[in-house]
Formats: sequence, structure tokens, C-alpha cells
Amino acid sequence: NGTNGAALTVTGILGIFCTLVQFYPFYRFSRVSERLQRAFTATVLSVAATVVGLLAMMLVPSDTPPYTPSTFYLLFSLIALAGVIAAYVSQFWLYTGLDDVCTERGYDFPPKRIRWCFYLSLINILLRMLPTSIFLSQIASLVLLALFIRAAYQAEKLTV
Repeated sequence: NGTNGAALTVTGILGIFCTLVQFYPFYRFSRVSERLQRAFTATVLSVAATVVGLLAMMLVPSDTPPYTPSTFYLLFSLIALAGVIAAYVSQFWLYTGLDDVCTERGYDFPPKRIRWCFYLSLINILLRMLPTSIFLSQIASLVLLALFIRAAYQAEKLTV
């Protein structure tokens, strides 16, 4: 269906834009720990694969023998899927890296709690059928991030 394809393309473009906005903070964090460096690298790979996959799907030739357009769509969908998988790998490295920083610097934040942001994003995949569950897990992730940032700010303010 053309409408679904257009909606997926718009969603993909918005997702890429949001990820690009994160590049600078990710780059700055990449100097803090090895896991955060891996998160930055995975984010770059994620954006590259997603952009290539989405652009290629939009530019698929309609009548190019011996391949059919559906073959091209399948190939480029797999490239875009690799970008999505890289994004989840990036989230894993990000939240485990933040957890390591929390432990190393003695933030007043429970160990391994920030990793729940990653777990909640995985739960989102499973619960896509229930729109409210996605909203609630996103709110929970934002609350966890806000609490982590507050703990980090207070700990870093004390050391300065």
C-alpha cells in the first residue's frame, strides 16, 4: 500500500533527524568510556544504513530486468533493518556505558537502573499493538533519564 510506504518513509526520516540531533552529545560522551564510544560508532552505522536503505527504496527503478522492484525493496528493506538493529545495539552500549559512568563516579543513582531505558525500548517492540504501553514506557524512560541526569548533575557539581 502506497500510504503505508509513505508513512514509513516519513517516520524513518523523522527518526534519522532525531538521531542526528544526538550526534554531538554522543560524540562528547564517546570520550568518557569505551562503551559510550561503541554507542557513538553504532549510532553512526545505524544512521548510515537507515539513510541508504530509505533512499534506495525511494529510488528503486520500476522496470529493470532481470530484477523486479520487489527484489530491490527486499534488499533495501534489509539494509534499513540493519540500521534499526544497529540503533538498538547503540542503545545497549549507551545505557550500559552510562551505568558504568554512574558506578565509577559514585552518582547517587541505583546501579543498573538506567539500563531499564534499554529494556523498556525492547519491551516496546513486543507491545507495539498497545499504543498506551508504548506511551507509558517512553514516559518511564524519560523519568529514568531525568533522575539520572539530576544525580549526575549533583555529583559533578560537588566535584567542581
